[in-house]
Amino acid sequence: MAGLSFIHLGFLAAGLAVAVPLLIHLLFRQRTRNVPIGSIRFMLQVVREHQRRRRVRQWLLLSLRALAVLLLALLFARPYLDASHESDSDLEVVVLVDTSASMHARSGNDESAFQRAQALAQRELSRWGDNVVVHLAYCDAEGVKELARDAFFAVQQPGWLATDFGLALSWARDVLATGNRSRQRLVLCTDLQRAGLEASVIPPADARVAFVVRDAGEAVTADVAMMQASVPRSEIRPGEPIKVRAVLRNGAALPARQVQVEARLRGPAGELRSAASIDITGGGFATLDLPLDVKVAGVYQGAVTIGTQDALAWDNRWNLAFEARPPDRVLLVDGQEGRSAFGNETYFLETALRLRSNDSAERVGAFEVERMVWEDGEGFPSLNGFRAIVLANVRRLSPLDVTRLSEFVRSGGSLVFFAGDQTTTELLQRLADAGLLGGDPAPEIFSHRLRATRWDTEHPALALFNDPQRGDLRRLEFNRSFPLKPREAGRVLLEAAGEALMVERSVEQGRVIYIGWTADREWSEWPRTRMFVPLTRQLLAYATGALAERPRIDALIASRSEQQPGIESVEGRILVYNVDPREAVLDRVGPEELANAAGANLDDHDSRQQTETAALASTAGAERPREIWQYLVWGLFLVLTVELFLAGRVHA
Repeated sequence: MAGLSFIHLGFLAAGLAVAVPLLIHLLFRQRTRNVPIGSIRFMLQVVREHQRRRRVRQWLLLSLRALAVLLLALLFARPYLDASHESDSDLEVVVLVDTSASMHARSGNDESAFQRAQALAQRELSRWGDNVVVHLAYCDAEGVKELARDAFFAVQQPGWLATDFGLALSWARDVLATGNRSRQRLVLCTDLQRAGLEASVIPPADARVAFVVRDAGEAVTADVAMMQASVPRSEIRPGEPIKVRAVLRNGAALPARQVQVEARLRGPAGELRSAASIDITGGGFATLDLPLDVKVAGVYQGAVTIGTQDALAWDNRWNLAFEARPPDRVLLVDGQEGRSAFGNETYFLETALRLRSNDSAERVGAFEVERMVWEDGEGFPSLNGFRAIVLANVRRLSPLDVTRLSEFVRSGGSLVFFAGDQTTTELLQRLADAGLLGGDPAPEIFSHRLRATRWDTEHPALALFNDPQRGDLRRLEFNRSFPLKPREAGRVLLEAAGEALMVERSVEQGRVIYIGWTADREWSEWPRTRMFVPLTRQLLAYATGALAERPRIDALIASRSEQQPGIESVEGRILVYNVDPREAVLDRVGPEELANAAGANLDDHDSRQQTETAALASTAGAERPREIWQYLVWGLFLVLTVELFLAGRVHA
């Protein structure tokens, strides 16, 4: 049965004006006087009869005037018929509420999009009786979570994940496909963020399902978002501050002037701050570098923030952590200088180590590389301050040189030895006798082709290549090689056809890594492969102790409901969580476009009738479905007509 509802319920208070005609009637009614006259005994009965008829007309006139006031108040309240509580025994409804991070956006009355979505869901539920099968669920990029009604409305805040309409609509399609009701209805309460459509693969919808979109969002006119913050270089170098690079986006059409940005991080040297301002064009991006005067090595944690208040508060902050430390000093000893820089024995090594890597999986910082020529085998510089020494195809080493290298390794340094055509069994045996090799040298150089067949997958320097996308070490081929016969103290890191071509030995506090091929292209084409740079950097990072000493800092985008923006430490790892920056792009998609992408039939008429924001807060004068004001106007006209006719008869 249809119920009566009002668009402007407050106007019903005007019905109190019905007391005005009553007051007028009581204050201005005619009063009679008793006048003694002659005998009118026969007229008295006629006068009394006339008074009764007059009193009835007066009360009828009063009722008509009161009714006119009530009809006028109802007319301004604009009643309409709500047929929502009809029989629904054949109906099944799925109500999905978007709980992505963009639903935190607040309107001018400080109401979030999530709160509006919950109100729309509540209004939707109030339409249906007990016979309707209703499924209530929240949705985001993690998936869909169905809840009972009490638990559903007990949720106070949305989550921190991205929007994915595809997951939500797929779940709703599967739920309705298993239902047995002849009428099916899918209601999506969302802020209609375009990112949720662009990042989704939406399945085709069932033509029987009525698709209804409840718009809980508002067009945001001002929002400056922090899209990313990072530290491109974290090495402590004299006169070079470490810079925090912030990428900002202005979501408004008008320029944002003097946007204040501040980096605040805490580390071993206390709290560091850096602030600056920048202008951002309408709808544009801007990059700002904030210098930090870092002088003490260690891990620094904090955030980069925007000093503005706008519709979306969380996108004004980006959590950040990095490790600052001096670059690792590496000495390259070139045993055979070429005619040009490209022909040097250490050319490819030096080039790889001087690169600025942004690969977080490598966990490798920067190297400070020094190179020296060692053709004559004399004149080692001071080894103080070096973390690792690389010998590349050296010709000979004197007993004094071996002693100095042994002292360097035993005190905590690392030695990496590359073989070459100048390498001899006698030279290697001298190193082996000093305890600096993990095996005994072969009698001579192998001159036949070998291919890497096995490597130590648990070694910190080689574990990176367990993922084939980072390079397959089995593609390493060697035209010539100088293998070792491993000793018990040696750890074989890489083999080729059963020959040990990479062997490590720990010597007190240091380590020695022997590599049985050249550092250049003379014995192998490995400098031309995609494994060369990561393998070289991983080996030297392991040699300098960077892989073991540095805490693992993982910059992550929240992808599960239990993950929230912030920084936490877990088993020696520092996890930095931020919200997907796509959620800060509040561009909206129309309901029709969303329905077309889903291949669904948008229930436009029902949406206009029931949507709170469209039907109850639309432009003044707009029509609502099933309004009855026309009947009130005709009723008011009839009442006033009768009142006018009757007023003339009463006062005649």
